Amino acid sequence: MAGTMTNIENNTIRMYWNALRSMSKNIRLGLAVKLTNSVLEEERKEMSDEAYTEEMLNKFFGKWEGNETAEELMGIIKQNSSSSEPISFEGV
Repeated sequence: MAGTMTNIENNTIRMYWNALRSMSKNIRLGLAVKLTNSVLEEERKEMSDEAYTEEMLNKFFGKWEGNETAEELMGIIKQNSSSSEPISFEGV
């Protein structure tokens, strides 16, 4: 989030969270994906497909620094891909 949020923005977030927190995990995750994609799409609309692809390549290509093989990385990702701790949005 850019900058500091106003009280109105914080109150809006709390209002939506109170309405959404009782929904199932799958529904909340689906909504999180849609919200994230909508923000990314807004940013992406400001540039052409070619410029966006170039930006993403420049930003992420070759950035990993480590000695692990692809198989080792996949093992690490799979091993740590779930969490039993709930995500808290209190104070947001």
